[in-house]
Amino acid sequence: LADRCLHADGFAQVIPEHKYRVVELLQSKGLLVGMTGDGVNDAPALKKANVGIAVHDCTDAARSAADIVLLAPGLSTIVDGILTSRAIFQRMRSYALYRITSTVHFLIFFFIITLAFRWQMKAILLIFIAVLNDAATLVISVDNAQISRHPDKWRIGQLISLSVILGCFLTALSFAVFFVARDVFHIPDDAGKQSEDDTKDGRMETIIYLNVSSAPHFTIFSTRLAGFFWENLPSLTFTAAILATQVFAMFISIFGIKNLTTAIGGGWGVSLLAISLAYFVVLDAVKVFVFRMWSFELTVKLWPTRARKERLRHKKERLIVEERVGRNVARVRAVSKAIYAANAFAKAGRRELPR
Repeated sequence: LADRCLHADGFAQVIPEHKYRVVELLQSKGLLVGMTGDGVNDAPALKKANVGIAVHDCTDAARSAADIVLLAPGLSTIVDGILTSRAIFQRMRSYALYRITSTVHFLIFFFIITLAFRWQMKAILLIFIAVLNDAATLVISVDNAQISRHPDKWRIGQLISLSVILGCFLTALSFAVFFVARDVFHIPDDAGKQSEDDTKDGRMETIIYLNVSSAPHFTIFSTRLAGFFWENLPSLTFTAAILATQVFAMFISIFGIKNLTTAIGGGWGVSLLAISLAYFVVLDAVKVFVFRMWSFELTVKLWPTRARKERLRHKKERLIVEERVGRNVARVRAVSKAIYAANAFAKAGRRELPR
């Protein structure tokens, strides 16, 4: 009965109990059901539905039973609400993915480099990184969010796994910058030296500051959508805010500020910013690969719990049934088209016969 309700195009001459039953049957199939109504007879179904929507000029009973009340006539408001909610969800997911990624990068890099190499950064520079990043992420609310065609839901395992992967890639970049600056360009790492030490060179601290500030920051251009970054361009305000914060970080690194950063010159400043900008393209490819490879079957292999295995088995069985039904429907349609064509030819032939 639930399958018949799912494939039906509409229902006529129904009573309130029928409406309630239809919503209940659709929910039993694991679907999220929305219901619109304006009268007393719609109130039970509005209350039962996952999203009950009372239309304009509805009765008090429908208004009290519904989750959403439309104040404008027509149903186009529902579409606007869905588009707005999906845009908000995309921005929330973008922020969560970016924030967890940058936190993983920050913690892993400084934890290892502090314990293994006794290298430290000024606390004021760490604060600068946090302030600039937070200032730029505020403009996510005005970004051109890519609205999905299907309902969204939180996939916590996917979100955390991707964040850890991207954070590890960023950590590898920061260590590469550190070792190249120390071993190739012979910049002193000042390991174990305090800020007030007169023998401290200070350039390594500025180099790592600019890398840690810019590399995860440009990643937000990738985390804002599930596909490649060029599929949906960001808004002008969003782009300007991100670039402005990092250009500011680059200038204070190039020219230096007393008791804050040591000047590293334009070569290092521009190179580090360019490397961070190019590296986010690599991270974008990694992100797309993870999104495309991620599936429920993969989560069962990674976390093979009994409940997940049982759910996967039911899912495969349902897919087999749906494929068989689809093939049968295609055959019936083909036979129907053949019969219709045969009848059309027969009628045409009878018309052409002489009387």
